[in-house]
Amino acid sequence: MTQVTVRLYKQGDKVWRDFKAELIKRYESSVMVDISESEAFSKLEKQEFNNLIVVKKKSILEKRAVSGVDDSDTLKTSVNNGLTKISKKRKEARAKYARGIEEAASQCDTLIDVAKRIGKSTTFVKRVASEFDIKLPRRNNGHEEIASR
Repeated sequence: MTQVTVRLYKQGDKVWRDFKAELIKRYESSVMVDISESEAFSKLEKQEFNNLIVVKKKSILEKRAVSGVDDSDTLKTSVNNGLTKISKKRKEARAKYARGIEEAASQCDTLIDVAKRIGKSTTFVKRVASEFDIKLPRRNNGHEEIASR
């Protein structure tokens, strides 16, 4: 797979530093590496470890190799693309509502009246208004008033 440099590996009272190994498998916070070609380990140690050791991702110098692109990363990318498409559609829908909210805001005295006129919640009306810079009637000292336009 990919050759990486392991900064530190401890097993019992022995410590190995700065050795090359072949990346085999990635886990959540560690990686499995093949040490069969590494010169840092003796033949006996390689046999004892069965040519494989598991080290923390933090101890690998090549961060890009450790975080590399997996199938799981591809799935995340496709999900993100799907979400951006959905958010784009929702933004277009909010733009349609923005025109109605702007008109209703100029004619109504309270935010609740604007929401009733549009047929949406006050939260939705506030979100659309903030996104499209529409002045809304707002709450002031417990009473709804028209904000200065």
